Amino acid sequence: MADANRLTRFGQLRQLEQDMNKATTYEQWRRLAQQHDEASGKAAWKLRDEDELYDARHIKSRYQLLKDLAAKGDNQEILFALNEGIHGNMGGMGKPALYKQAKLGTKQLIDDYVAGIKDALNIVADAPESEIPFDEKLDFFRRASHCFGRSALSLSGGSGLIYFHHGVVHALAEQELLPKVLSGASAGSWICAQLGTRTDQELKDYFVTKRYDFKSALGLGDALGLLAGKNRDITINDRDDVIDDFVGTQTFQEAYEHTGRYINISIAPSERHQTARLMNAITSPNVTIRSAAKASSSVPGLVEPVALEAKNSHGRLKPYLRDRRWVDGSFAEDLPFKRLSRLFGVNHYIVSMINPLAVPFIREDPKTAPDSVLKSANKLFFLAVKESIKTARRWASPVSMSKADAFLGIIYQLMDQEYTGDINIILSAKDIRTRNTLFNYRDDSDITGLIEAGMRATWPKLDMIRNSTSISHVIDGILTGLEDDAVANTHSRHVAHLTL
Repeated sequence: MADANRLTRFGQLRQLEQDMNKATTYEQWRRLAQQHDEASGKAAWKLRDEDELYDARHIKSRYQLLKDLAAKGDNQEILFALNEGIHGNMGGMGKPALYKQAKLGTKQLIDDYVAGIKDALNIVADAPESEIPFDEKLDFFRRASHCFGRSALSLSGGSGLIYFHHGVVHALAEQELLPKVLSGASAGSWICAQLGTRTDQELKDYFVTKRYDFKSALGLGDALGLLAGKNRDITINDRDDVIDDFVGTQTFQEAYEHTGRYINISIAPSERHQTARLMNAITSPNVTIRSAAKASSSVPGLVEPVALEAKNSHGRLKPYLRDRRWVDGSFAEDLPFKRLSRLFGVNHYIVSMINPLAVPFIREDPKTAPDSVLKSANKLFFLAVKESIKTARRWASPVSMSKADAFLGIIYQLMDQEYTGDINIILSAKDIRTRNTLFNYRDDSDITGLIEAGMRATWPKLDMIRNSTSISHVIDGILTGLEDDAVANTHSRHVAHLTL
């Protein structure tokens, strides 16, 4: 009887998993995931505080302290407790392993603690000045923002597999979980261009319906022809028309003022001794997003490098760095973690990965995966290949970039990058079709399949993303309000001084 019950439950779980893999909406997937957790016993696991995966006792005591102080109305002590530290991985609560136990979410204690932190932050923000002076609040939230950091969404290159990104971004936007900082290279730059120039309201269902109208799809033979220099002008014009259709002539600064999002586009130099750049409203505010997106999607060897354009003080277009040409940023810095950290205080990365050259070799959670003989062998193999390429490049011409040297450089740069972040949403290798990478689709079902694959890959990550990002969202929102008030107060004092 026991064996029969186990077989019945196993069959039930398998059926639920198959249904989850066919779900077309988050609500449908979430309902099935809840049923799976009930049937597997993981719903009960989520309600039990203790587990060896994290320090439940420490988190519980911190949560209880904040609850007790809130009940007493002791706002100064709440501020003191928060000053002791707000950490995204307090007691190990941010470990990916905690979100792999159940199909939906993790320990209830972790959800409660995150909610408790957000409540405490709002209590401090709303406290009267007689209890917490304005300057003390402003100082605290500035420090909290700096210490806690913020999240960024990084979108890799991957040509016609771009529709997987559509599904990822739609799933995040639907749950209001899109980070304010975004980066993209190649295909990822197209997504950034659209996110940076459209408000939340304008994005509603945008990415599930958007299609790129290429006049002619490429086949493998066409791609080989491009390498030989055939039909490049046709391909470039086609790409430029597609980009001009979805972004227009907005600059990075204009996009930020419209949406409040910091979009970043990676571009690589066509000259050997130049360095890659990250284009955004801080480093290049007057550059047009469309020129950066065109440069970032100019694959070396297939299409010609691109010159950037910018707007002058009168809003007229002009060349930017006239003598420089730029190519696909994914070959130099697909995921620009260090630069995002330096410019925007990012310390938590959500990655949407569709790069077909990287996908077969990466795992969703490489930081916690156990080392193995195979993994060590892979590391040694890639190190040997990288060193061989580096040696070969030393023998190439030190002045001009021959085709062989350029090819070796591309391979080296691809192998010399980090392709995973803290939360990784990765296109499954089984969903990669060669024709799709060339924007060649059998029909719209290919496109819809990629979009749905992106959504289904994101849904299991939503609770982890929510717990990892919601505190920083609250801090940033409060800080923006306080800094606006500080500016208004300064202006009022200045006007009063002039009146006197």
